[in-house]
Amino acid sequence: MFKHFYVFAEFDLLLAIKIPPEDGITFVDGSDGFPAFGVASNADIKSPYRTILPEKLTEFTIIATVRPGTRSGGYIFSVVNPLDTIVQLGLLLEPIGATDQWNITLIYTDAATQRSNQPLASFQIPYTKSWIKLIFKVLNNQVVFYNNCVETETVTVKKEPRMLIFDAASTLYIAQAGSIMRRNFEVSGKIWLFVLGYLMVCRL
Repeated sequence: MFKHFYVFAEFDLLLAIKIPPEDGITFVDGSDGFPAFGVASNADIKSPYRTILPEKLTEFTIIATVRPGTRSGGYIFSVVNPLDTIVQLGLLLEPIGATDQWNITLIYTDAATQRSNQPLASFQIPYTKSWIKLIFKVLNNQVVFYNNCVETETVTVKKEPRMLIFDAASTLYIAQAGSIMRRNFEVSGKIWLFVLGYLMVCRL
């Protein structure tokens, strides 16, 4: 467990993928020449969240490098409550009608008080089948969004609660949101979650 004296900690969500990969998961060439994972819609990537993530998040940065396989979108990752009915933390990519735009939404939900998923911030990005790098810098009252390492927008938010505490039995899913909400996402990519300590020092 990471204590308060850790200024900066890094958590790799793709540790949820078993090696050798199971059905629906393949190795592909990444954007930087290193191996990445291709994820098909039949893949079932999940892990108890506590084996990868800390119990609490206050200020943190999410970095996801992905190459979408279809235009349908879906969850890039999600941390879901024990009943598989609420996304406590996740990134959801959705097409905007018949346009060439997507919405990328950061879900941030207190499962103890809310009965539905709560979007904290949403941003528009162009539809592409190329590699894209998405960065969300989540502060106490702001979310800063970077698209391919370019800061594109900052929004004021009200985080409820300011510290997100995961249920002890929550599950981390990659490219989906569990057996009930599903929203499977066919991708190739790598997903990292960078979590700041109580000194709130961020290096992007």
